[in-house]
Amino acid sequence: MSQGKTLRDLNRDTFEFEDPLLMALCFEVLNKKYNIHGLKNKYLQETFKEPPNLHMNLDIKDGWLCEVQMLFRDILLIKKELHNFYDVNRADGPFVVAGKLFKSLEDPGEQQRDEDSKYKSGLQSGGEDSLLTVIRAKDDQLKANAEELKSNAEQLEAKDAEIERLKALLSQYEDDTKTSPPPPPHP
Repeated sequence: MSQGKTLRDLNRDTFEFEDPLLMALCFEVLNKKYNIHGLKNKYLQETFKEPPNLHMNLDIKDGWLCEVQMLFRDILLIKKELHNFYDVNRADGPFVVAGKLFKSLEDPGEQQRDEDSKYKSGLQSGGEDSLLTVIRAKDDQLKANAEELKSNAEQLEAKDAEIERLKALLSQYEDDTKTSPPPPPHP
């Protein structure tokens, strides 16, 4: 199997540094302790198409490879920020993007995946009209949910009123039994 077809990063580690000397020292320690099965110095790129780092695969034990990236802290912060745009670009639909932005949809679930699939296929087959159809359907679903919530709230209010009526009857009964003389004993 060619090197490009093998899985080379079952484990990943990122080391961040503020000092190039410490990065060089750490590299030397890793180089002495482990076998390096690939090394790319991405700081030497003529034009930066990906974040600069030292990128290597280490054999940590019996052929078990670990991908290691060594970056400067500022570059790592920029890389993390840019990763958000990467997530948006590869998302299946706007609802997945919204979930990632607001962290409200850790796992969107089957229903959400179905909606995103409809959105994606709608864009592929019908463009903006299909997008409007999806948005209108989502709006209709939100309106239906709001109506259901309103109905539930009305039912709760009715039940609260019934509870208050029963409490008043119970209080009236307790007052009547305190003021009334006990019934005469049976012969």
